[in-house]
Amino acid sequence: MLTSIVAGGVAVMAAVPALGATSGSGATFPQLVYRDWCQQLGCSYTGKGSSGGIRDFIAGTVDFAGTDAIMTGDQASSLASQRGGVKALYFPTLLGAISIPTNTPSRLRLDGPVLGQIFSGVITKWSDARIKKLNPGKSLSGDITVCVRADGSGTSNGFSLYLEKVSKDFKSRVGNASQSPNWTAPKLVKAPGNPGVAQCVKDNAGSIGYVDLGDATNAGLASKVAAIGKYQKMTRVVKRGGKRVKRTVTKEVFILPSPKTISAAAQLKRVDLTNPYGVQRSLVASPAVGAYPITITTFILAYSDYSSAGKSGSLGDVRKVLNYAYGAGQSSVSKYGFAPLPAPFLNAGKAQLSKISK
Repeated sequence: MLTSIVAGGVAVMAAVPALGATSGSGATFPQLVYRDWCQQLGCSYTGKGSSGGIRDFIAGTVDFAGTDAIMTGDQASSLASQRGGVKALYFPTLLGAISIPTNTPSRLRLDGPVLGQIFSGVITKWSDARIKKLNPGKSLSGDITVCVRADGSGTSNGFSLYLEKVSKDFKSRVGNASQSPNWTAPKLVKAPGNPGVAQCVKDNAGSIGYVDLGDATNAGLASKVAAIGKYQKMTRVVKRGGKRVKRTVTKEVFILPSPKTISAAAQLKRVDLTNPYGVQRSLVASPAVGAYPITITTFILAYSDYSSAGKSGSLGDVRKVLNYAYGAGQSSVSKYGFAPLPAPFLNAGKAQLSKISK
């Protein structure tokens, strides 16, 4: 049969085996992967931002939601009151990088403190000494245009969670991590979805933004994605008193996003999905050697009880989506710039399936 798959406002028709009318909506961060999965399964997924997906999930207009952000207390209360007392269960599906593309003559080096200063408006020009220090020998000039999300976004939440951990200026001028941060950069342009932010960067000389690596690549910005700095302990062999001894030093290294550097951030031995916020927070600004600093996971939300939620007819198909996500679906994530889940994440997700009741 022909199934309509909607992503970023574009409907794609594909001949696929049907999963009834199973539908999901939400985060644009993983929508390239979810579109691929739905082409195989016959479900539909509409990318509209994590906040939009959570709204649809609460209203019961979808069978599952995609989100990079954790539901707020108010959202969880609304879900319980509107959907028969149910809770949301979190199922991680992949690991991804929030990349930082710039519309500058060449690839830049940036780090957490400087990014916090750019997005909070402390740094407004590319010629700022703090940017030049990270990029010696590069000619940089002009005002900085900051491209951000117009909609409530898990990507915004993940990026601001990173800045909350590494930037005092972000904390003092913007505040805490949020799906809709109050960005204070003076030259701000808002765009819908990750594809919209990528297009904003592409269209505006001297701009910077934050998007998943797949959308940055699709917009032709792969060569302009910044290498992000982090301080890392390194062992060096030095001569002392005529002997060779090992010495530990701390040095700032700059890391590009890739499936390998994304995977390096996932160091948890045990993943506790009763605390999804803690899982997400463990990934950003990871101290692990070689880890890309702005790594997050993304989740599919399912109802704890589909019968009480008024969605009993959807349970079987949602299980099929999640089983595919934890099986064959993992093999397709790397081609979109993501990394497959390591064993602790897969095991936690599979165990979580038993908590869904009819």
